[in-house]
Amino acid sequence: MKIRTKIFFTTALVVIFLLGSLTYFMTRFSSHILMTKMEQDVGFSTSQLSQNIDSLLQSYEQVIDSLYTNSELQSRLLTQYDSVIEAQDVYFDYYLPFVNWVRGSKNILRLMVYTNNPTFQFADVKWIDEEIKQSEWFKTTQQPDKKLVKTWTNLGIDPYYRFRVIRLTQRMNNPVINSQVYVTIDLQEQLLQNLISKENQKQRFIIGLPNGQVVLDSFLDSKAPLLVRDYSFYNQIEQANEGKVVYVKENNERYLLTVKSLDSRSSVRGLKAIVLTPTGELTAKVNEMKRIAIMLLVSSIIIAVLMMYTISTKLTKRLMLLAAKMRTDNITQSYSQIALTGNDEISQLGLIYNQMILRNSLLIKEVYEFEFNKKELELRAKESELYALQTQINPHYLFNTLNAIRGNLLKKGDKENANIIKLLAQSFRNLLGKSGSVVRLEEEIGIVDTYLRIQSYRFGGRLQYQINIPKEHNTYQLPRLSLQTLVENAIIHALEKNEDDTLIYIESQVIDNEQYHIVVRDNGSGISPAALEQIRQQLNDPSMEQERNIGLRNVHQRLTQMYGPEYGLTIQSEEGIGTAVTLMIPLKG
Repeated sequence: MKIRTKIFFTTALVVIFLLGSLTYFMTRFSSHILMTKMEQDVGFSTSQLSQNIDSLLQSYEQVIDSLYTNSELQSRLLTQYDSVIEAQDVYFDYYLPFVNWVRGSKNILRLMVYTNNPTFQFADVKWIDEEIKQSEWFKTTQQPDKKLVKTWTNLGIDPYYRFRVIRLTQRMNNPVINSQVYVTIDLQEQLLQNLISKENQKQRFIIGLPNGQVVLDSFLDSKAPLLVRDYSFYNQIEQANEGKVVYVKENNERYLLTVKSLDSRSSVRGLKAIVLTPTGELTAKVNEMKRIAIMLLVSSIIIAVLMMYTISTKLTKRLMLLAAKMRTDNITQSYSQIALTGNDEISQLGLIYNQMILRNSLLIKEVYEFEFNKKELELRAKESELYALQTQINPHYLFNTLNAIRGNLLKKGDKENANIIKLLAQSFRNLLGKSGSVVRLEEEIGIVDTYLRIQSYRFGGRLQYQINIPKEHNTYQLPRLSLQTLVENAIIHALEKNEDDTLIYIESQVIDNEQYHIVVRDNGSGISPAALEQIRQQLNDPSMEQERNIGLRNVHQRLTQMYGPEYGLTIQSEEGIGTAVTLMIPLKG
């Protein structure tokens, strides 16, 4: 889509938006329609509240139903027991697990069972005596129409918990003759309060039980239970319950009265959810609609100007970004892609520029790979030349000559020098007898051990060494003569420059099942911090021309080239303590 087209369509959309918005808000949300809609919303809210109350109460009625259907537990509650111990066994084995399950799944203050069985009495299982028979809830259950019906009553302030409590009561049907089992569940009134906690704080919520008791009034905090018929608008409640729109006046304020009665089952039939909504809340929204219409008209004009300015700014801004990017790339000779959003001519220019940068990058990569392959071929050629020179030396000639010298020394009784010649011949065999750049750790340790034994003859008791390599590490691979170079470096810098005895310790360990480390430690004089930092720089910078530490640098460069930059050598040293050089090699290298 072209820029000109974008500007045209944007302007058209702004005009349509202004006229459409003004017409829509001035005609659609008239005061009559808005009031009707709000009345419906309040009605829906009241219906939802009643459904929530119904669901909450039903969930606790199901607890009694679970006991009602448990005939075995009822039978044990009514069984006459010969001893207290027998009754306690039944209580702890059957009744208490049921109570714990109920209390663990529901927020119940108190669950009580009343029976006419005097042999089964506990803290929450009571015998029906004369005091209980005179209680209000017990008399209610004795009415002819209440014998098998769950009943909800408002107990007011509980003397123990000191807050309002409601009670659910039901008599259990049991085939045992003359048996009586009653169950009561006490709940905190706050459970009902929680249902309206998220509602409009200016609305008044009243919940009346089927017996006419008011269990909740969000505007009153009376400790004594009220009755629904005590309210001045009691006569209008039945009209509102029939679905009529009813307005009442209470405390010099006008309210919209909405009522919803429950009729889902006998226990809650007649329970009423009553909501009084102040009319000021409704008319305020009508006035707010008028203010919004005026503000919208002004805002639309401002938005139109801002949109035109923003669109033109974005267009020129993208062109400036593209031009600046081209100038910068031309000066720095470092080319990178640019991100331009949209689907117009400017974004097409950015796309073409990015494609050009991509082609240039591919060409540079091809030239770089060509040069890299050329250098690698040259390196392979030099390695081949070195290998050819190495193979020209006949190791058998050296072995035979050294063995002849050793035999002559043995004839003369010079066993020590003969042993040295033997080790030297073995060293030549290890160095010249095998080809390839990678060997097993076991073979490299053989070369190092031979070298250290020769140096032991050279330095006498001043050199001691230990090699601690687990057998399972013998098959690990490493570059040939890399470990021998580290040991030779330790001999030169730790032993030759030190008059004291020197211990060289060699060990290996696996790290994270991905790599293994070979550490060569000595107890020499160590390296100063400045010298140590210089050695580390030489290891990581092959371009530095230095005659010292060539062996360590070559080993480090071989490891990084073969396995990657995360592998190589690390050097740790402390003056007066010693030095530790670590080979880091991948397990599957």
